[in-house]
Amino acid sequence: MDLRIVLGLVLMLVSPAWSQPAASTAPDFEGRMAATAHAYEDLDYEHALQELEGASLLARDDGERARVAIYRGLVLGDQRRQQASRAAFRAGLMLRPDASLPVKVSPKVARDFEDVRREVQRELARNPRPPSDAPRAVADAKLARTPASALVPSAGAEAQVRTSRSTPVLPLALLGAGVVLGGVGGSFGLMSRGNVSDAREAAFYSDRRAHLDSARGQALVANVLLGAAVTAAVGAAVTWFLADRTPSPRTEVSP
Repeated sequence: MDLRIVLGLVLMLVSPAWSQPAASTAPDFEGRMAATAHAYEDLDYEHALQELEGASLLARDDGERARVAIYRGLVLGDQRRQQASRAAFRAGLMLRPDASLPVKVSPKVARDFEDVRREVQRELARNPRPPSDAPRAVADAKLARTPASALVPSAGAEAQVRTSRSTPVLPLALLGAGVVLGGVGGSFGLMSRGNVSDAREAAFYSDRRAHLDSARGQALVANVLLGAAVTAAVGAAVTWFLADRTPSPRTEVSP
């Protein structure tokens, strides 16, 4: 038989084996936890902590995360790192308050574990945790704040801001004062003219002089009042103009 035919048959027989993908050797969560248990039994605490770090990345729910935290607590407890051990126990028991130690440990570590369990139970009694299947808040999520519907214009409506001006009190007061002063001044002016007419018709010099003196006094009062009325009217016009140019900070929003 031709050697080339033999080689071709051999390649055809072995090619399916080459085409099969290699089996994955990456450990899963349970594999990591099993490796942790073996390292802990061999008192290789550093290796056990490394395996727990890998297991924490593979944990899929609160139960698995609680197992990792509690196992970390007992490893740290055997290393005499009491504060770190109790913190790990607390993290695990907050996720699963009914969890238990996975292996037999020293009385001191077991005592710390039960002390932390009682603390967690008291805290949860004061502030119950939401159910584990409740939606979780995403860390650092920026939730959009929906403004009140009364403040949001309807679709297609154009928000129009109008500046509202309060009623100007000072110009009206000055205008009113000007009117009053003008009226009183006009009355004194008419009285002055009447006294002048009476002086012209008086037969005696003394009566004529008395009427003229009264007319002069009344004319002086009339001039002063009319001047004050004009001043008040001008002040009213000026303040009205300034108030019209200076808008009030109050605004009105209309759809």
